[in-house]
Amino acid sequence: MWSNKINRAFGKPGIPPNWSTASKQGLGTACNNTSKVWFTIANGTVTEVFYPGIDIANTRDLQFFITDGETFFDEERRNTSVKVEYIDSKALAYRIINTAKNGRYKIVKNILTDPYGQSLLMKVSFKPLKRGDYKLYLLLSPHIKNQGHGNSGKCASYNERDYLIAWRENIALALTADRPFKRMSCGYSGYSDGWQDLKDNLRMDWTFERAEDGNIAMMAELDPTGEFAIALSFGKDDAEAALEANNTLARGYQIIEEEYIKGWKVYLSGLDDLSNEGFDRGRLYWISAMVLKAHEDKTHQGGIIASLSIPWGEARDDTEAGGYHLVWPRDLVKAAVGFMAMGDMETPVRILKFLAMTQKPDGSWPQNMLLDGRPYWSGIQMDEIAFPVILAYRLKKLSMLKEDFYPVVKRAVSFILKEGPITEQERWEELSGFSPSTLASEITALVCAAHWAKEIGETKEAGYLFDIADYWQSRLEEWTFTSNGCLVPGFTEHYERIASIAPENLDRGGTEYQIFLPLKNLPPTVMKEHSQCSVVDGGFLELVRYGIRDPKGEHILKTIPVVDSLLKVDTPNGPAWHRYNVDGYGEKEDGSPFDGSGIGRAWPLLTGERGMYEFLAGNNPDLYIKTMEGFANEGGMIPEQVWDSEDIPHLGLFKGKGTGSATPLVWAHAEYIKLLRSKKDCKGCDIIQEVYDRYVRQETRSPLAVWKKNKPVKKMVVSDTMRIVTFKPALLHWSRDHWKTVNDDLLQPTSLGLFYFDIPAGTFLPMEEFLFTFFYPSDKIWEGRNYQISIK
Repeated sequence: MWSNKINRAFGKPGIPPNWSTASKQGLGTACNNTSKVWFTIANGTVTEVFYPGIDIANTRDLQFFITDGETFFDEERRNTSVKVEYIDSKALAYRIINTAKNGRYKIVKNILTDPYGQSLLMKVSFKPLKRGDYKLYLLLSPHIKNQGHGNSGKCASYNERDYLIAWRENIALALTADRPFKRMSCGYSGYSDGWQDLKDNLRMDWTFERAEDGNIAMMAELDPTGEFAIALSFGKDDAEAALEANNTLARGYQIIEEEYIKGWKVYLSGLDDLSNEGFDRGRLYWISAMVLKAHEDKTHQGGIIASLSIPWGEARDDTEAGGYHLVWPRDLVKAAVGFMAMGDMETPVRILKFLAMTQKPDGSWPQNMLLDGRPYWSGIQMDEIAFPVILAYRLKKLSMLKEDFYPVVKRAVSFILKEGPITEQERWEELSGFSPSTLASEITALVCAAHWAKEIGETKEAGYLFDIADYWQSRLEEWTFTSNGCLVPGFTEHYERIASIAPENLDRGGTEYQIFLPLKNLPPTVMKEHSQCSVVDGGFLELVRYGIRDPKGEHILKTIPVVDSLLKVDTPNGPAWHRYNVDGYGEKEDGSPFDGSGIGRAWPLLTGERGMYEFLAGNNPDLYIKTMEGFANEGGMIPEQVWDSEDIPHLGLFKGKGTGSATPLVWAHAEYIKLLRSKKDCKGCDIIQEVYDRYVRQETRSPLAVWKKNKPVKKMVVSDTMRIVTFKPALLHWSRDHWKTVNDDLLQPTSLGLFYFDIPAGTFLPMEEFLFTFFYPSDKIWEGRNYQISIK
């Protein structure tokens, strides 16, 4: 079979590696915690396969090559027309039918994983449609542990079975079949791989036995007649991986398929049936439920990544290994509410436990993180601190919590109180300032925590939390609503996407035009054109969805025409919205991949959010449900973005269908499920009743203003109650007459890590100056500087 002499490949280390397309037609994993293998499908082929965690990709692609040895060479993902079917409508098991564009053959593949092994399993049938002497080759591109570099591979035979083996550090994979390989080879991508071998002479001449420490690709020739099974298996070394493959093939495809489908059916049978609320007989609902569940890790339970894809992966190298294979607390809680909407209450509890374990000592969470809690990006997004608090409160109200999560909540709201209301980054992860959407989550979290504190007897802390929530919601429009709008003729008033400086700290007379936002993903030359009052997004609707503002409130109704005029796109499937005007996160005008700049495209999840708003405003959500169903691709995957320009067929870009960004996006599937639930229950999924009662029904307002060193206030009006806040014990030394007379007041402690003193409304007269400084008794030192607030 193989000689003792090792035949090594040439071309080390190979060409620079990249990833596969993010436009997934399907994904799958067994619905249990035993099998720790996930797979994705794109262009009719298996792309990334993950093991032993959902954030660890080990392959780029696995596909067939077909030749007759004389006249043609086909690559499965490029030269076939793809049809995606579900083997069963309630399982993430696929039948892929790839028909040659030249009409010569058809390849049928059933794809799933072994529920009781660490294997991807494919049952394959090659069917000639025209006579010919066909040769069939299987090519695998390992990218073990999220890296195309540094992989090693070899050809081997164990116990009368042939294997292609690859490894990197402590993960190995083994590819084999239930029939012998005719030939095997292991080479360096771009130089000695199978594609290079076949493209010129249409035959496999190279049989390299080993390629080490590079970007490698491995190929095997198979007998194309009849049905056969392929196993791609994993372990800590080549022996363990080969044993897993052998065990999977020994158990047989049919038994494994039955077990796999049964596992998913058992899970779905425990969910609420929302299929009658949609317009596709429940197809997308059941798929969405499985998509959410399949994105949960099986070791770090409750950890759900944003998507099993790397946006524009074909243009990304190893430096983009994280992709969307990361946990964003925002997306995680959105998924949790989706689970709750479909009747799965156990997964949200696991999500909350995951969040409790990954919370940082200061009460915050990373912008995003690996499943073991290690931060990946380091930004601070205040909504990501608020959402876990809201989730915990929702689960508490449903009596789902057997453990005390109040300490987690208390640490989080303490962070919000110290750092808010300004956020370092808003929900699009780009800008700092006062964001309506972030404020909505912050205010909601504070109210939730206040009710919790009140219930357990922390009345002083509850009062403080209510005070700040009331203060922030009372200043919402002052901070984020402009009257200087110049985007749509006749509509000068609207919520801003984000305000980097609040109007209370601006001079009057139109200087808001001079506050510019450093927008991302755009050439520097256009930065100067966009002030904070000339950028809008739909995030203000969070104020309605959480119950802070009435859906028919004047500020809401004034902003909607501006947003629709600038951001709404009509597609063949229905309406969609851009994130914000002048967004640059999307393909370029010619359809080429986003590479740090581009043109923002429409987002299906925003259609779901708009549908929720329309429902709360008393309108029918059916249009938005139908539209989201139309956005889903043939595998039922809802994309992050849809193409909204003229079709570019050769790039696979069609108006109203997914782009090269993430497909599927868990958040988008969650919004679809929430919309179905809201329709069924006649109640919005995101509404927190206590928030709605406080701010819409009771119209609670506050005269409070708050000064902190990290968020100073420069001006106040005589009717304000001024709260001075420090983060450690202090004596407030202050004057209203330029130090002619002084007052000394000790700040009151809270168990939230804050100390405060209130100066009642009416203490100051217009045109006076409030001057103050601090003495810190524990350190026996003065602040060393004076602060000033002008009275108007």
